[in-house]
Amino acid sequence: MKPRSLNHEYTHKVLEGLNEAYWEWDLELDTVFYSAKLMLLLGYKAKAFKDSREFWFKHFSKTHLDEIYHQFDLHLKGKIKNVDVSYPLKSNNDETIWVHSIAKIIEYNGDRASLIFGTVKNITDSKKIYSQLKKQNDWLSLTERASKSAHWRYDIHDKTFIWSSEVYRVLGLAEQSFEPTLESIGNLFNDKDRPLFKDKLTNSFNELQPFYFKGTIKKDNAIKVKVEIISEIARDVNGIPQGVFGVIKDISQQENIFEKLKLLAMVNLTIKVPIFFIDDNDNVVYQDISPHHDNESSVLFNYINFSITEYMSYKKKAMEQGQVKDNNVSFDRYNSVFDLSVTYEPEEGIYIWIVENVTDKFRQQQQQIISNRLALLGNTFGNVSHDINNVLGVALGAIEMLEIKFARGDQNISTYIERVKNAIDKGKSVTERLLAFTRKPTIKVVNFDPIQDIKDNKYLFKQLLLSTINISFKFEPIHCTINFPQGEFINILLNLVLNAQDAIQEKGLSGKIEVSVNLAQANRLEIHVKDSGIGIAKDNLNKIFDPFYSSKSVNKGNGIGLANVYNTMYKHNGKIQVEGTSEIGGAHFTLVFKCTELQKRFQAVEISEDNSRLKGKKVLVLDDEISIAEFVALFVETNGADVMIANNKEELMNILIEDNNFDIFITDMILPDLSGKEAVNMVTEKFPNIKVYSISGYIAIEDRSWLYPVLRKPFNSKELAAFLAK
Repeated sequence: MKPRSLNHEYTHKVLEGLNEAYWEWDLELDTVFYSAKLMLLLGYKAKAFKDSREFWFKHFSKTHLDEIYHQFDLHLKGKIKNVDVSYPLKSNNDETIWVHSIAKIIEYNGDRASLIFGTVKNITDSKKIYSQLKKQNDWLSLTERASKSAHWRYDIHDKTFIWSSEVYRVLGLAEQSFEPTLESIGNLFNDKDRPLFKDKLTNSFNELQPFYFKGTIKKDNAIKVKVEIISEIARDVNGIPQGVFGVIKDISQQENIFEKLKLLAMVNLTIKVPIFFIDDNDNVVYQDISPHHDNESSVLFNYINFSITEYMSYKKKAMEQGQVKDNNVSFDRYNSVFDLSVTYEPEEGIYIWIVENVTDKFRQQQQQIISNRLALLGNTFGNVSHDINNVLGVALGAIEMLEIKFARGDQNISTYIERVKNAIDKGKSVTERLLAFTRKPTIKVVNFDPIQDIKDNKYLFKQLLLSTINISFKFEPIHCTINFPQGEFINILLNLVLNAQDAIQEKGLSGKIEVSVNLAQANRLEIHVKDSGIGIAKDNLNKIFDPFYSSKSVNKGNGIGLANVYNTMYKHNGKIQVEGTSEIGGAHFTLVFKCTELQKRFQAVEISEDNSRLKGKKVLVLDDEISIAEFVALFVETNGADVMIANNKEELMNILIEDNNFDIFITDMILPDLSGKEAVNMVTEKFPNIKVYSISGYIAIEDRSWLYPVLRKPFNSKELAAFLAK
């Protein structure tokens, strides 16, 4: 037996919110679930209820229940498509209520039906009207007039027609002057319908077969009337045919309604798609314009494999909102994809379902998106590699200066050590940009002094620029702070400055770049970058921030840099502005930030991390990068811990075999011969209470099942201290 408690609890919650009374019969447990709205209809409190089928004996008579169960028996044997019954019942308040219920098998366990679902409606008022009509002497005439229909009979023995008076009214004929014959009746129809009607009527009389016909007649006043004729063979008690009995109905209004609905449904549609007209009772009443004519495809539930819950939810939304539209929606894990529109016409009580299978188009779009993404990724890698080469150039230059200083015995090397560390930090921020192509990146926004940040990194600009390019800095005597990703701030400026250098080289070998900062009104900090290059043509200004657009020479740009600058600025409430020319000849870029003006220089808050908890602890470090493992070990040893290092699975297993007792385990998440999860499982199996920390150089990793904190590589001692203090 399939467990379905969670699924049905969710279904019940959704259905209770819909304007429907319903029940579910679990055939395997032989229990019935009655919805809160159904219980209210029966005169109880509005609270869902589950009981055996015996509950119905309190409300239905035995005779009616026997008839209802007979219907269920026919449905379970597959002889009828669903159960459709109307019977009176006694409510809990001893009132007589007429109800109409439609039910159908919705779930099977193997070949056996296991669950039947049914809706219930109160039709007491309709029954009262019907009873009132029956009390009238001319109840048949009133019924025919109310439904714009009439009945007729053809006697096969004396070959005569008998018409009710309503037939004359429907057809607009004078009863005294019209004699119904096969010829005269056929002549009532227009030229197109006349021969087909005569053939159907003649075949019915001769072959004693029922027929159905829909056509148009013209009254004497030239008004066209669309009629529907349904006939059956009339037989006596012995089953011997006596004649043909038929009903003729004026369907002009109904046809006009459907014409209106078809026009509504086809608005803005340029191709023919399946359209289903379904009434309030969930009956498909019209679908002629559907291109699917086979019985299987013409059923909405066969065309879209969605659940009753989803179907009724769309009905409720359409009733409340008038129309619901969903594009690229799927109900089977995207094996099939649809554009779906549901419109409710309250005057007609009709839901218009427009359903277009767009699976192929959706998959083509996904392929195009992937192709575009890969192209963007390739271009971005080119841009990122350029930025990484820049920071590596800074680091390499600083290290070479260290070598020279060391060879000369110069002890003043702290400046160059800081430059190497700073370059590595810049490289780390560059690689984190790649997260934007795999998942949403986590960017740390901090409060800092941007002018001081530029001053601290002046050497970066000078080291990356050619010796023929003169860069100058102009700062007003101001102090202020901005909220922005600090690493991205310098990267943006570097991007603008290097673009300026390229623009200068397009014109010649030498030139100048000016970087200036001023405080404008409304606490706006403006950073200006001007160059003496070729400038930007007026026609290109509106394209300068577009991805892949570049005005540079071939192999000098891919159009991603300024697009990333634009995106980063606006994502963090900043602005970037551009002018094609400036007073020194070339382009003029302006970065605008919201800032807080200070009276004195901003001092960043130094967070002191307390690692005294490491003192006296036994720590196990696992990393295949020996230098990283030794760096972590040296740090924790400096803080008073006793450390052991493993660089692979074999060394880890040898350490675990020994009689050690570790308090902390620090592990890389990805190693050549085992994963971080496997390593943690090996260690925690022996030391269940050990505290686990993890480090990883794979910046895109995001495993929600991983329960331990992760420190991204590369990291410095300050970041490691903060990490281990958690």
